[in-house]
Amino acid sequence: MTSRSELEKLDESLRAFESRPSKPREYKARVFTGLETTIDPKAYYWHGRRRKKLATDPFEHDTNPCVRAADPYVVWQYTLSGWGLFHPGGSIHSSQVAEGTAFTTAVPSDDLYYLPAESKAWTFFWFIIDHPYVVHRIRVRQKTAGQIWKIPPTSALVCQAVDLHHAVKSASFEDEYAEESALLQFLIEYERFGHNLVHPPNPRERLLADIRSEVLAGMRCGLPTIREIANHRGMSRTRFAHYFKETTGLTPARFIIHVRIGEAARLLVSSDLKLSAIADLTGFADATHLCRVFRRHFYLTPDSYRRVTRSTNPDPRAPRS
Repeated sequence: MTSRSELEKLDESLRAFESRPSKPREYKARVFTGLETTIDPKAYYWHGRRRKKLATDPFEHDTNPCVRAADPYVVWQYTLSGWGLFHPGGSIHSSQVAEGTAFTTAVPSDDLYYLPAESKAWTFFWFIIDHPYVVHRIRVRQKTAGQIWKIPPTSALVCQAVDLHHAVKSASFEDEYAEESALLQFLIEYERFGHNLVHPPNPRERLLADIRSEVLAGMRCGLPTIREIANHRGMSRTRFAHYFKETTGLTPARFIIHVRIGEAARLLVSSDLKLSAIADLTGFADATHLCRVFRRHFYLTPDSYRRVTRSTNPDPRAPRS
């Protein structure tokens, strides 16, 4: 599957998602999200210090973080189709934010992003994040990795962004701690991707990261088989298995199980989903199958793992040292 078709599939998935009717929150939200297409250059022009209030402004609501000048926040925006321009503060050049590319900017700042007259349309989804700890970490990372990143639509970062988008739009967070946990998961993948841009992984790390991203992305629409992963690289199943073992020291099947169990463990801690739902999401036949494999890896049942992990780290705002 080409990057273009993957982006089209991602766009369809985001558009097919139905938001729940807005309801009063019992906590102060720290993340906002949206999906939009802009076609009017006059109506889409944002400056980090002089953000215009337009009739089409998607951020015009009572909880709009844009109206508070005291606390900085960040905007992360990922292009699905078309393109726009991003002009970093202090630079004389603008950079194109094309398909499969994201930019990160802090507000307030001297950064500028807009739809130029030469672009027919720009379709993207975005986050506004004003959680102080997450904002600080993102700003530190962008200083080393830059503000514009080319990110494959099947990457773990985009997958995590889609999960966060869906959770925010569906108002599925039980409280501020659940929202914070999801934000920290996004932050981890953001920092991981940024770190790899600055320090490119060796062949082993790169191959493991690629397969991990493919498996995580495939969980949404059917777990990819080893043959499909091999075909994607122009190899037979046998040739790929030998190549993977020679490069990583692991068999493909063993690593894929490792990724699926890791995702199951993440869902156990970050959500209240039933074990049967987690089994379905991570490609296991049923809850019994997941429980059997999970116990072999962690020497705990999934329920015990959830209970122990949550009891030892009840407040996700207090990062472990």
